Amino acid sequence: MSNRIKINRRSAAVVTTVGTAMLLATFAGSANAVTTTTPQAPAKPVVACAPQDGVTPTTITIGFISPKTGAAAANFAGAEQAARLRIDKENAKGGLFGRKIKLIGYDDQANGSIQTQVANQALQQDRVFGIVLASAADSMMPYLKQNNVPVTGFNVLALATDRNTFGITGPTVPGVVSTAPLERLKAAGVTKAAFIAHSTPGAVNSIKSIAGAVPLSGTGITNGITILDEAQGAHDATTTALRLKAAGVDGSYESMFVDGGISIAQALSQQGVKLKANYLVGLSDPSVIAKAAGPLEGMIGSTYGTTPAGVPGKPGVRTFVNGMKAAGLNPYTAIAPVGYAATDLMITGLKKAGKCPTRSSFINNLRKVTNYTANGMLPVPTSFAPGVTPMGSPTKCTWFLTVKGGVPVPDKAVTCGRLVDTVNNRIVG
Repeated sequence: MSNRIKINRRSAAVVTTVGTAMLLATFAGSANAVTTTTPQAPAKPVVACAPQDGVTPTTITIGFISPKTGAAAANFAGAEQAARLRIDKENAKGGLFGRKIKLIGYDDQANGSIQTQVANQALQQDRVFGIVLASAADSMMPYLKQNNVPVTGFNVLALATDRNTFGITGPTVPGVVSTAPLERLKAAGVTKAAFIAHSTPGAVNSIKSIAGAVPLSGTGITNGITILDEAQGAHDATTTALRLKAAGVDGSYESMFVDGGISIAQALSQQGVKLKANYLVGLSDPSVIAKAAGPLEGMIGSTYGTTPAGVPGKPGVRTFVNGMKAAGLNPYTAIAPVGYAATDLMITGLKKAGKCPTRSSFINNLRKVTNYTANGMLPVPTSFAPGVTPMGSPTKCTWFLTVKGGVPVPDKAVTCGRLVDTVNNRIVG
């Protein structure tokens, strides 16, 4: 047995030597041969892990769900591209524990039934590890909860109720809302406001909550009118403008797709209704503002929770903006930074999960994080540990901007309010 082993080793050495000589001869005989080569470092071995959907020795696959077509497509444009930018940045550093990140994009059209279909495809066919969400729909959440799938992203209502879900600015809790927008309207001189939502569950919940917080806000603002069935996209908003005029309001808070909110601003201008302040969630893109022109002057806007581009002293924002511009992408939409930050949160969770990530280790470890800032892209840190809710505490701060001279100008500082529980009529944070 000992002699046989020696013979086999000697044979292997001969074969190796001959093979190496043939390979060198081949390169030497080529007209374009490289005469010197830099030895490549051997690939770092990847730890052997138990089977896990979306995880291989060399890759980890996540899904990105957003409306690429349909009525909401324009409002969510750029989110997936920003997500890919964040992944490219991480992969350029070597990926996660030797694994490169792969992203598969899905179009849910902001339609509940379609979202359920693509979520099923993501899990059953593509076997993704987790989902990054940037959509107004949330019908897939029970299915993802059942399968313990990690979800990061845009703060739709379902990201408040399930342990496997993580909104970048904390949970969006039914009935619990920050009074920061009311504080901003108060600073602009508003005393009687309109509260307007288009007909999606997230927008309706948001407006119901903020309208319910008015009596407890301490701002002195009163509720002049609440509208919960506004059209989603661009539309003739004359009737809405006349309703606001009849109600005698001097300000408004709108949870709308941006083109729908612009329709209201245009109708108000046409009807001669002048408000002291009109706040539209998601209004942040200079190109959109320039296209709409005059009616948006003086309007208050914000991104969907991130710090607006242009705020000084925010390296994370600067990195995002420069990266988007270098890739030929628009960094100024409200949703693009959310796509970037939500993907950063997914990457953060994977890092916390360790070299052999499982869905449970992702969720359990990310739930311990109390100071997530998306590398400075968020106005204030987010906590995912139990707080106001078992899933963490909603943010109570927003960084607003104002349209001045046709350009969105960020406020000098973040505006913070109080967290109000409108169901139990109490301050909770």
